[in-house]
Amino acid sequence: MSVVTASVSGISSILKSPGFRKGSSEQRVRFRLPESLKEILLDCINKTNLKPYAELICTITDGEIKDGDLLRILQEVREYISLLDKNLHHFVDSLLSVQWVSREIAVVAEYQGFLLDLLSAHNYYTKNALERLMPVFKSVGCEEEWVGGVPTEREMLAFSHVHEVLTVLLQVVPMSRDVLVQVVVNNFPYIRRPSHEHESYVYNILEIVKRQPGLRLEFLLLIMKKLVALDVYAPRAEVLDAEDKGAELFEMETHLGMCHPEANTLDVVMVQLLGFVQAQCGPQDWERIRALYHDLLAAFDQVVLTTHATHHVQFLLFYLCSFRAVMAEAFVGFLWRKVTSPNVAPVIRQSAVMYLGSLLARAAYVNVSMLKTSLAEMSVWIHSYICNQDGLESAKLDVRIHAVFYTICQALFYVIAFRHSDLIDSKKNLMFLQSLNLTKMVTCKLNPLRVCSPVVTQNFAAVTRMYQLAYCYSIMEHNARNSMPVVHEHHRGLAACKSAWVDTFFPFDPFILQRSAHYIQPIYRSYQKPADDGSCNVQKEEDDRNEEEDEDDFLADETPRNSCSNSPSFRDIFSYSSSPGFKWM
Repeated sequence: MSVVTASVSGISSILKSPGFRKGSSEQRVRFRLPESLKEILLDCINKTNLKPYAELICTITDGEIKDGDLLRILQEVREYISLLDKNLHHFVDSLLSVQWVSREIAVVAEYQGFLLDLLSAHNYYTKNALERLMPVFKSVGCEEEWVGGVPTEREMLAFSHVHEVLTVLLQVVPMSRDVLVQVVVNNFPYIRRPSHEHESYVYNILEIVKRQPGLRLEFLLLIMKKLVALDVYAPRAEVLDAEDKGAELFEMETHLGMCHPEANTLDVVMVQLLGFVQAQCGPQDWERIRALYHDLLAAFDQVVLTTHATHHVQFLLFYLCSFRAVMAEAFVGFLWRKVTSPNVAPVIRQSAVMYLGSLLARAAYVNVSMLKTSLAEMSVWIHSYICNQDGLESAKLDVRIHAVFYTICQALFYVIAFRHSDLIDSKKNLMFLQSLNLTKMVTCKLNPLRVCSPVVTQNFAAVTRMYQLAYCYSIMEHNARNSMPVVHEHHRGLAACKSAWVDTFFPFDPFILQRSAHYIQPIYRSYQKPADDGSCNVQKEEDDRNEEEDEDDFLADETPRNSCSNSPSFRDIFSYSSSPGFKWM
């Protein structure tokens, strides 16, 4: 048996003996620190007398050690730091378990020095030491969520003590970088843990990122993955239902936060992230902003774009792009390249075009020039696709084969319907809309009006009729009369598809998280109904109940899809509600 194994075995047997802790507990008040700590450590290494060593460990780990005694131990230990090899790991573990961040400043400074000396001399303690620091990142005695997302002074001071250690450690022990990433990942709070734990932990991860920009991408990827999980556990319908019930329950009280637990956690974490983005985007920090954009875009590409129907995580990029027009243009370009690349999976291409259409419609910072450029690119692609399909046997309505085509058509129809007021404010812009040749799109053999979302189709038809850009109602009537189930081959034979509509997802739906909403509201575009020019019967909006609910104003009325023999009024088409862009009721 080796010396190390024998020593560890002997100490463990003493610490685990039935009467030892009881006896040491009774003597704890009378126990005095040894005059020579070095002697106790050497006796343990030489296995001549293990009991004083075990008593010292118990005194430290029982949490009764005073600041003065701890200060003395740390000062003496730092003189003999080379002795603290694996033979004395029990003693090292006891010191690492000490709650030190809220002690006197002299003790804090000495403990910080001890940690750095220990990990510089014996780097095999790095993982254990970092693991003991992570609970500080989750809570420092306070269990309440922060007001405004800002920690208390006491918490900020405690956090800063740990960050000071990490900053120096990453400089003197470069290999600790990978260990730190692993430890932070392993200690991320479980999804069901209290919201404040998530809030505090993410705050401290972002503090590390501020001090160590090289870790930004890895930690953003981690946070985005955790947020996506929270987002998936907080479906929009469930959150709104919980808020309605909560409004009744807390009618006479002031209730802070969301009633849905996962939505509440997502909300407080979004406050941290959006605040971080705002702090990083100063007017003179273009290089830092650009680096943040590339890292956040990479996290979006790897995590968010590949996840269907998230509701709020994507607003991080939405918010970041509002700080510079060039970033908004770059994001639009990134999405369009995804859409048009034949090397990208069709489902990802569809997701990218849904993000593109929703961004163009909802972002208040997307100007008319950027809007027209994107619509022109979509139009060119659609017409090219139609020309390539002419004469081909496959040029028939099949959502599975032409999914990307139909999704791009739907995005174009949606954007035109949503932002038509910006595109008809001058003769030049109206001529631009006419140049898109919308008539050819809606009358082609692929018949996009049949498979696009019914409410998108209705809104687009009303807008194009008003401005005489295309007449869709005859096609919609024909589609309604000839509505047949789509039959396709299945591996077990023929199968009927009940719905031939293309998948609809507009990711920048109204933002419903309460605490973090103030970051999004100033840059978010709500629908503005067109003025009555006589070509369509526009009725006044009189629904006060919906206005009080503070939802979006883009929802179809309960009009059946086949009831299109008469041109519907905008009151029938646009009403006040939350939406996935448009929503068919």
